[in-house]
Amino acid sequence: MDIKYGLIAIPIAIAILAVMIPGNDQFLPELDSQVHEVSKIQPQIAEAEEQPVKEYTLIIEQTDIQVSDTAVWHAWTYNGTVPAPTLKVNQGDLLRVRVINNHDVTHSFHAHMSDYDPKHDGSPVNVITGVGSGSMIPPGGEWTYEYNVNTWGTTFFHDHASSEGLGIKDHILQGLYGTILIERDPPRTYIDRHIPIVMSEIGHDVERMEPGPTPYYIMNGMGVPGGEKALEEIFAEQGLDGVVAQFNYTLPVYKAKVGETVEFHVSNLGEQIHSFHLHGNKMISSTNDRGSTITSQTFPLVQGTLESFIVKPDKPAIWLFHCHVVGHADAGMIGLFIVEE
Repeated sequence: MDIKYGLIAIPIAIAILAVMIPGNDQFLPELDSQVHEVSKIQPQIAEAEEQPVKEYTLIIEQTDIQVSDTAVWHAWTYNGTVPAPTLKVNQGDLLRVRVINNHDVTHSFHAHMSDYDPKHDGSPVNVITGVGSGSMIPPGGEWTYEYNVNTWGTTFFHDHASSEGLGIKDHILQGLYGTILIERDPPRTYIDRHIPIVMSEIGHDVERMEPGPTPYYIMNGMGVPGGEKALEEIFAEQGLDGVVAQFNYTLPVYKAKVGETVEFHVSNLGEQIHSFHLHGNKMISSTNDRGSTITSQTFPLVQGTLESFIVKPDKPAIWLFHCHVVGHADAGMIGLFIVEE
């Protein structure tokens, strides 16, 4: 990931004081003898503040992902992973994202942000209006998107193209999505660890080498074939080492330490309604547009929504998390949260 920093000046208006400040002869000449000198006074102009720039480069390409012992997903990816690498910025930054399309169909980058020029929308409206039509990136092309980051919290991005007979749904479910974490100004220093998770379904291009279970519902590009039942059976027979050995490319596993403050950021970018349930921990909502604090063990997530919540584990343990639409858990939407001393 390519991260650079730049500077953009923000003009600042300066007000001229109309009160007497003792000893400040530069601003306040004696009016009885020097009225004619007022026009010569030059106000002191403060130096313009500097807006930090966060720059990322994302490359769109096909990436083969082994989703089970018997199936390979020919995914479309930003920088080779599903979901894409998480973009981290600070409130007050200018976010600049260069996107290069190394795939054979048109793609784009559409961020759920609120302050940007329409030419950076990365959606079919750019083609319809002709404003920023290049933000729908043809094969071999590129576009640099810019966003003013004037709020804080969690949001996400995804491909918004529909081309070559494929709809927006096809582009997203094939793996082109990711999370944006925006830190508050001043920062929340009490957060020890961030865990971004994206819930979705596997896209259309899956190659099955032989009959066998394939996870359909996934979290962060992974899911356990056979779901919770398969995980429990392997765990009972072989313990955690056996689970990791069998599902080493399909089981999302996250670690934390006792007493840490951990913030989860869970998005639903799939076609189905999902929910997120973490065993053994109190989940306190930290989503920044809520009017009140919600404590729960399960948060519902309709399509295109997200939820951030904080947990503070108090004992070492291995905890299960999963979609509480239980059929989705059976179909692969589960993972582990390991708390260590």
